[in-house]
This record gives sequence, C-alpha cells and structure tokens, in this order.
Amino acid sequence: MTSSLPAARAARAALRRAVLAASVLDDVDVDLDDAGVHLPGCASLDWAVLEAAAAGAPGAPAGEEPRRRRVRDLLLAHRAAHRRGARRVALAVAVDADVHPGRAWTARRFTGGALDVGPAVVLTGPDGRERALPLAAATARATGSSPALTGADLDHVDAMGALAAQRLARDAGARGGGVLRPVGGCDVPTLLTSPALRAHLTAPGDGPGAGSGPGAAHGGVGLLRAVAVPARSRGWFDLARIDPAFVAAAWSATDPLERGAARPLLVSRHEVAHAPRTVRLAEVVLQQ
Repeated sequence: MTSSLPAARAARAALRRAVLAASVLDDVDVDLDDAGVHLPGCASLDWAVLEAAAAGAPGAPAGEEPRRRRVRDLLLAHRAAHRRGARRVALAVAVDADVHPGRAWTARRFTGGALDVGPAVVLTGPDGRERALPLAAATARATGSSPALTGADLDHVDAMGALAAQRLARDAGARGGGVLRPVGGCDVPTLLTSPALRAHLTAPGDGPGAGSGPGAAHGGVGLLRAVAVPARSRGWFDLARIDPAFVAAAWSATDPLERGAARPLLVSRHEVAHAPRTVRLAEVVLQQ
C-alpha cells in the first residue's frame, strides 16, 4: 500500500496538469481542490470522474497528450451542458478512439463491434463549426438528463440518417455525390448507426427501390458496404477510397480530435464492423 501512494500522487498530479492545461489553452475557468474541479455555474466534478475519462477506453492511446484531450473534452462538455439551450444528440465513436471517455460515459456497443454510441452535447466553435462531445454520466445527472441514450436521441439519429440517404439519392452520379457528410449535429460515424442510412447504403439492385442505393452498383447484391471514415466529417463508399492504406494514411493525417476509424468499416443493414486487415478489401466486398 505504501508503494502505491507515490503512484497515486503522480497520477493525481498528471490529472491536475491536464485540467490546468484546459484552463489555459481552451479558456475554461476552473477552481481545483481536494474534492474535485469546479466550473462557474456548474455542478462540481469529482476527481474520480476525471480520472475515468482521462484513462479512456481499453485500447485507447494512453500517453499524456491523449489523456489531456479527453479531460479537456469532458470539461468543455460539462460547461456546455449547463448552458441554456444546450443541444443533446447521440454520438458514435470508434471503440478505441482518442476521444473515447471510457467509464465516464454511458455508451453501448453498437452491433458489429466497431462503434460505441452514447449521449453527447453539441458545441459551436468560434468558426461556426459544430462538434459533438461525449456527455459524461455525472454531467448528465447533474443537469437533469438521462446518462444513457434516450428514445429521442435515437429518433433524431434516424431522422438525420434518412435525410442523409435522401441527399445521397439526390446527388447520385453528380460530382462529389458519393460522400457522406454530417447532418443535424450527427457526424458520419453516428449517421452510420441510423437504420435508414444503412438500408440505403446496402439497398439491393432488385426489388423495391431498385437502383436507388449505392448497393445497387455491385450486381444487385447490396448486402454489405465498405465505408471509409478516416475523419468524422467525411465518409466514402466508392471502391477507390476504401483501400486500407488510403484510410490509414488519411486517418493519420487528420487532427486527433476529428479522427474517425483507422480502418474501413463494413456496413450491413444491421451492423457496423471493422473490415478485415487485408489489402484485398475490394475483392472481399465484391464477393459478398
């Protein structure tokens, strides 16, 4: 037990540095004491909540910089959730993503195993761009909302997925038409959890709606679709862009805060899974 005390003190010191870094670099007004972190006009956050978020999900990067980013996101989301008119949405992140806040977030594993989905709050940056941040369970409870996904959260995702599908159908064949983009506060990984969008992406080439979905492009099978989502703001499903080398390179070049999935995703009507680690991914998809 005595030997564990220095380690515990070092961990708390690193956590305090992460909070102070957010205060300086991201203009978050904080007050620290032994009980936790206090933001003006907000409920206090216990150190245990911050430690859980800093640790991230199993397999997530464990260095000091990723830990600092997760703490920063927790504080920004906590502050945003306490503001009047805060917008709550669902958010899907890769299970080993930098930004995954681990046990601090009440998320559920989406069918297929590639994504975790939970509640989030929308922030609008100085440039007008929106970004959803995971809503910690402690923050949700403190602001009187559910720490888990609600029916309203899921209904919004499905409505936005249906809208994204309509746009893809409208723009089919046009320049830049084969690109998934965020809609209504839902980024691309989150949209892929929408049944309406998955149905469109995997639509068969025969039967009702034949030819309307991108799944019609491969002999009418349309049961499996490979999607490249190296950044949360863009997704591609044409075969030229699902090459694993392209996805890995694009993911590495993307700001860690905006990264999506480091590997292509395989989308079916019911699942979103990681593609196999093979350079012959296009063949795998065409064979399904």
